[in-house]
Amino acid sequence: MATKRKAVVAGSLSAAVIALATAGYNHWEGRNYTAVHLPFDPPGVITVCGGITTHDIPTLKVGDKFTESECLGMIAKVIPRYAAPVQACIPSFETMPAHRQAAMILFSINLGPGVACGKVASLLNAGRVKEACGKMSEYVYANGKYLKGLDNRRNDPVWGEKTWCLRED
Repeated sequence: MATKRKAVVAGSLSAAVIALATAGYNHWEGRNYTAVHLPFDPPGVITVCGGITTHDIPTLKVGDKFTESECLGMIAKVIPRYAAPVQACIPSFETMPAHRQAAMILFSINLGPGVACGKVASLLNAGRVKEACGKMSEYVYANGKYLKGLDNRRNDPVWGEKTWCLRED
């Protein structure tokens, strides 16, 4: 009989999941303290602090500056905010292994909850874990262009979202 993990922080996210998601976020997103438009982002999407965008701060403008402390504060809020829709669309989320939960949160942060709650979530809900995690590997394009960085993010043998999704710890 599966036992439900006890939530210890940030609603129903465990400290382990938050730590993993934060480490993964910092690994893949990096850090920039001045808001910029990245060439692979859609028009109007501005990014700061690695991965905080106009989806998170609608008033964000190119050139806005932030401190390390401000960035850390925003990142701490992003993880539970992007986890919530994934928790809602995957009823078994809280009983999944911590690495799988973190992978789904990172996937949601990177692509948006709509994508995370699409085919990958449907496959997880159907108990098809290997297929669901493998499906993540298909999301390596931005604006119709293949990006090696997204391929790395999905498929890296240590830090990849697919890799973490397949883990049972």
